Parts: sequence; C-alpha cells; structure tokens
Amino acid sequence: MTTSFASMYSWQPMALCRQYFNAHIEEHCVQVLAADGTSRERSVSCATGMVANRDWEVLGAWPGASVGPAFWREVWTDIEDRGVDKISLLCAADLDACTLCPGTTVLRPFWRVLGKGYVSPASSVGILRAEARRAVREASGVRAARIALERLPVRARAGRAAVLSPDWPAVLEQFRPFYALRSHRRALVRGGDEYLEQLGSSLRRAVARHGPFADQDTAVSFVARTLSRDELRLKFSNLSKAARPVLSLVRSDVAGVASLGH
Repeated sequence: MTTSFASMYSWQPMALCRQYFNAHIEEHCVQVLAADGTSRERSVSCATGMVANRDWEVLGAWPGASVGPAFWREVWTDIEDRGVDKISLLCAADLDACTLCPGTTVLRPFWRVLGKGYVSPASSVGILRAEARRAVREASGVRAARIALERLPVRARAGRAAVLSPDWPAVLEQFRPFYALRSHRRALVRGGDEYLEQLGSSLRRAVARHGPFADQDTAVSFVARTLSRDELRLKFSNLSKAARPVLSLVRSDVAGVASLGH
C-alpha cells in the first residue's frame, strides 16, 4: 500500500504561502533500524522557500532522495495541498526537478561545488567548505568564483580534493543561469541557501544525537519538527530585542513547535 507524504507526518503540516521566488532542497542521511536490529542508512529530503520580501520558511520534509519525477510529483502534491501554487526558482541537483510545477526553473545548488562526504563544520576542511560555498554564491560571475576558489588557502592537493568537488571547474559553468539573474534576485537565492546551510548544520547534529530511528516515518517526522524549531530560533535571532515583543506566534504543531506568521 502506498502512503502519501502528508500522512506520514506525526506533526501537523503547516499552511504555506501561495508563491515562492525560490526554494532550496537538500538530502540528509539518517539511520533506521531494520528487523534484525541493525541500522540502515536512509535519505530524508527537506526544503526551504523564500518569498520576494526576503521572508522564508521551511516547506517540509519527505522520505527518500530528491531524485526522479515521482518524487517531485509527490512533493508538489503535498505543498500544493498546503496552499502553494508557484515556485519560480528551485535549487536542486536533479534535473527532473523541473517537473515540480509548471514554470519552475532549476538552478544548481551551491553545495555541488564541494567535496563528497560529511565533515564536521568545525574542522579545517569544514571551515574551508563553508568559505568555498560562500565565495561561489557571493561572486559576480563564473570567472570571479573560479578566482576565489583558486585562492582558497588549501596547502596540498589532497586537501583541495576534500574541500572541492573533483569537477568543480565544470560545476561552476552550471551556475551561469544564477549569475545571469539581476542582483536583487541573486540576493534572494543567496539568502535561501544561507538559511538552508544553517538549518542543515543544526539538523545533522540533532540527527547524530538521536541515533537510529525506529522507521523512516519517524525519521521524517523528527526532521520536520527539528527544522520547524530551528526556523523559529533563526528568525528570532535575526530580530532586534525591541521588535521581538510585538511578534505573535500564530501557528503551532501538535508537538508544540511554533512558527512565525507572515
């Protein structure tokens, strides 16, 4: 029997905005217990969306890798049921992401320029990866990005291979549609990636602390609740103390995770 993504949530899926200028999707690995008591690696995908006024929010979390038309159809069914009717730009590694909804343009995600495998953000490689990701999204074009990456203070060939993808010069060429955007539109895409990067870092720590999940449904629910909590934390951390008291929390899920209203 096939179970829809929305029914997998043990948290209450939130209503979303009608239109997003850009969205970013990313996969995370989780450990799920098998029947024999061993743990198996599974993927959970999550996404953030940004509207034209630079406000942003977590769109959700879904089981599986973000690959293939079937995945994108299921994601669209979920977020369309929650009020979305348009996403202009989608940063995703899978070219089939263009099937998400009519009129969506797919951009390459900035993390594609980085080396493979997880490293601690606090490690020397992790710090250089963050610097490389920031350099690419803040560059004015492919040439400027290439110069910035060539100037990274990596002392050995092996170290550069850990920081950057082996084909990073070719990957940079795939960012031309991003650099062709007007400056204010590039700023919106950059902002969405920055939020996703911050959320991803805290999510990986939370998943590691949790350990293996009973099943993938539980893992998806945990990821969704963790992202909702961290969304609220990040939004409040960016507000001045004077502005915070006038805000009201207008929605919360059954687990008590509240989100800011628009």
